Amino acid sequence: MSTILAVFAHPDDETFICGGTLAKYANEGHKVILVCATKGEMGRRMGVPPMATRESIPFIREVELKNACYALGIEDLRLLGLRDKLVEIFPFHELTRMVLEKIEEVRPDAVITFHEVLGGHPDHCSIGLATTTAFRQYKEKNIDCYANLYYVCWSNIAGNPKQFGFEYNQITKIYVKPYNTQKLHAFRAHKTQSEMDKWLWNTDEISVNHFQAHEYFIHANGPFGNQLNSLI
Repeated sequence: MSTILAVFAHPDDETFICGGTLAKYANEGHKVILVCATKGEMGRRMGVPPMATRESIPFIREVELKNACYALGIEDLRLLGLRDKLVEIFPFHELTRMVLEKIEEVRPDAVITFHEVLGGHPDHCSIGLATTTAFRQYKEKNIDCYANLYYVCWSNIAGNPKQFGFEYNQITKIYVKPYNTQKLHAFRAHKTQSEMDKWLWNTDEISVNHFQAHEYFIHANGPFGNQLNSLI
């Protein structure tokens, strides 16, 4: 069995972006470890009707994250304790060191994070760049390591990667339809962030059809082979 380390910025990143993939590998018996940089305490959504205040939201979102991890089968959650929306101004060398420490501790076979530009949100891009830098440092110190780094991406990028500076054989396409009900339950666990999405609160049979059958990743470090079906 292999170890997958996912490094993201906020509670819900793991679910909204690649929950099906994380559930798939956890269900197959692989070890899935989630590192979350913040507790999302500056998020604008507080539930509908509001169920949180600015003071209580970090504690509520931490519980929501733990419940989402349970739904996805993730048994190992680690929080970095950074301030939401301030990751981009956190000292970069220190952020990189914190991520490198996690990589060295778990010695993953695959690392998943955000791309430093395509991540969109500044916190996403910052944690992605720090993870990329830490991963490269780790590989330089462990030359016999065969771990791979992947960036989460959306279907429009996967469909036309050259437009974004990548090759088609860098795209990994994971079939996640059998795990979308778990992903649905994880979405619902992030209630402060998802309660306003009415489609989410139909029956499972109706709501699960909202999800795509595949999730996509960019294989960051070559050589690039046939990456269509597996991260590990």
